[in-house]
Amino acid sequence: MNVLAYARKAVVQPDGFVKMTDIDYLVSASDIVTVHASLNPQTKQLIDKEVFKKIKNTSLFINTARGGIVNEKDLIGALKIGDIAGACLDVFESEPLSTDSELRNLSNVILTPLTAGMPDGLKFHKKRYDFVMNNIKRVENGEEPESKRNQLL
Repeated sequence: MNVLAYARKAVVQPDGFVKMTDIDYLVSASDIVTVHASLNPQTKQLIDKEVFKKIKNTSLFINTARGGIVNEKDLIGALKIGDIAGACLDVFESEPLSTDSELRNLSNVILTPLTAGMPDGLKFHKKRYDFVMNNIKRVENGEEPESKRNQLL
């Protein structure tokens, strides 16, 4: 596996595992593009339609950082026309995500309710792990998962 990283300042020392690169190469070469940045004037709306056009149409986009880093309208457009294969989102431009957001109805989107950085640490992550594992077992047994948002494919 190759890991590419982009930062305005080099934060990773080359070690043969992580390679620092520019954002254009990163998004065009990656199978999974995941955002890990703070929201500030330099990162606001950093990921927009121009970036989505450069991402491979087979790639998955993940944002667990801050919703304002991504132009949500451009993301929805990219998902609808197949510029990217799918998205996993834990943060949104406006939180909580509105009940009429188009993101809720796209079959190639997974939404989680701002849980990536919950404060109760291991206890929360153990409960989440148990929940996910239980749902995997349910699906393997031909049952529907608990709390599903989209129909099974």
